[in-house]
Amino acid sequence: MPETIEQPHTIRFDHNGETLEAVATVKSIERREERVSPLVGGDRIGLEAHMLVLLGDATEPVSYHLSMLVEETDWTIDAKFGPGSYPHWSHGFGVRYLATKGLPVEFDDVLNALAKERGLAEQIGHDTPLILAHA
Repeated sequence: MPETIEQPHTIRFDHNGETLEAVATVKSIERREERVSPLVGGDRIGLEAHMLVLLGDATEPVSYHLSMLVEETDWTIDAKFGPGSYPHWSHGFGVRYLATKGLPVEFDDVLNALAKERGLAEQIGHDTPLILAHA
């Protein structure tokens, strides 16, 4: 069971030339391994995070489940649920055979820092492929 973090971060980021502000609350971040058939991409080993994002004047956050697999440099959205738990999509942990999307790099920065701080990653960053810390 992942440890609950509940750590809010104010994030400013550029979107189509406009600076937006969001409050991102990281609910959890953990190491995860999933054994999967090679027919659907093979084993998935990396980090998984759950983040709530409250954008601008919104009254309810959007829930994102994200992952970064070993040797990747960006967090990928595995599942997105809108206000009222409306499901936008849910692909499952580490699925990469479907079109992938991510959040702006400023959100990745928060997750990367937490992964380092919690001793989950030996190396992680925009230009640094993920190397997990020894379990």
